[in-house]
Amino acid sequence: MVEFKFNDRPNDGRLNQTISEYADVDLDAVKLFLDLQWTYREMQKAYDATLAEYGLTETRFIILMFLLRADDHSLTPAVIADKLGATRATVSKILKRLTANDWVIKTNSVQDKRSVLIQLAPAGEQVLTAFLPHNFSAVKTIMAPLSATEIVTLSNLLHKINIGTKKLNSEKSN
Repeated sequence: MVEFKFNDRPNDGRLNQTISEYADVDLDAVKLFLDLQWTYREMQKAYDATLAEYGLTETRFIILMFLLRADDHSLTPAVIADKLGATRATVSKILKRLTANDWVIKTNSVQDKRSVLIQLAPAGEQVLTAFLPHNFSAVKTIMAPLSATEIVTLSNLLHKINIGTKKLNSEKSN
């Protein structure tokens, strides 16, 4: 997928011109939506750069964390796919990369020799140990401008946006 920077964000005049063609549109809500999208993209780019310093992507990091917290640091590919909310085919591709990096090891299950387990390898654990302090530092830097009260307020507001998102998804599936 091609990533765009979207440097040419619409100003109030352009938004008003477009919105004036439609009834019942709240300009402030549209501007806030665009600001939220913009902020998320910029935050994600900065976070992706932090992950990349360790050869990680967000998905690789999440899978390694699943394994770190799992019993015996092992999970089946199906469980990983379920936890990730992805297809087994997608997870299989990611696991191939993690295996090539020696961050995970494929083993046969002791209980069922036909079943494969994915186990966190020592190198994968080392990557996590090295990355996690930088992860939390990045989060701290991003959230530092917010007071404790603002963090609670933002959390509540994001919850409300999630409700609206679920409603839109429900309308699309009907």
